Amino acid sequence: MKTIKEAAGITGITEQNIRYYERQGLLHPERNSENAYREYSEENIRRLKMISLFRRLDMPIAEIRKLFEGKVSLEEAVNMQVNRLETEKDRLDAALEFCRTIHESSLEDMDVDGYLREMEEKEKKGSVFAQFAKDYSAFSRFERKREFSFMPDTRCGKPEEFTEELLKYAKSEKLDMVITKEGMSPRFEIDGVEYRAYRTSGRFGIVVHCEMTHPEDYMPEGMSEKKYRGYRLLSIVLGPVLFFLTANLWLIRSLFNQWETLLAFGAAAVVWVAYLYFVYYCYGMNFRG
Repeated sequence: MKTIKEAAGITGITEQNIRYYERQGLLHPERNSENAYREYSEENIRRLKMISLFRRLDMPIAEIRKLFEGKVSLEEAVNMQVNRLETEKDRLDAALEFCRTIHESSLEDMDVDGYLREMEEKEKKGSVFAQFAKDYSAFSRFERKREFSFMPDTRCGKPEEFTEELLKYAKSEKLDMVITKEGMSPRFEIDGVEYRAYRTSGRFGIVVHCEMTHPEDYMPEGMSEKKYRGYRLLSIVLGPVLFFLTANLWLIRSLFNQWETLLAFGAAAVVWVAYLYFVYYCYGMNFRG
């Protein structure tokens, strides 16, 4: 057992901060029955080192407490912190870029009203995109829940094989799946939502398809059915349309002169890259987990 002074020396955390972490419920050292001094076990020391690590990553105290209490997993806590840091990085990058636009050398010459207007316009544009990205991410997460598919290890030729493959997939994806009806078109629930499954056969083998039985009863939180349908239409139509336009630039070339063709090609390329980046941003970067 270590004293608080020894614990501070081992972990590099000040005695004051150790006491603060105790008050925040992150640490629970024992008390010496004779003198009531705090005594720190090896597990306390390890926890202090973990606190030091997470605080260096700017993880909030509340989040560390949830992690220690088992309310979130390490993976979930780290992913949430990554999202926080990415958001903070974007904010800092925007502030750095704006600082470079300030060229006056004295406060008297500074056009503060002009800078405030410009900043408000940028923030307004940014908030519109952020809301759009947030809504689209909620839509994309729901779409992945709405229907999904996988390739089983067997042909699922019998009801019991079908059930086994479904449960095996649920275990690999850490899904809380309950089979409610066995068969060649089984029914099951995930987090209280009912699904049905069926299989198809293609050149690459058997594919199991799973879809919500009543998707109309479930919508992303805070999103109207009209907005959801709009995002679904965008997801279904925009990608193929852009691909078609890009793949048929030869037709555009025959309709316009050389400069107009180059301009059309450049515009299509920019829109196509922006679309791919946005989809990647929503699916792969900003909205993991």
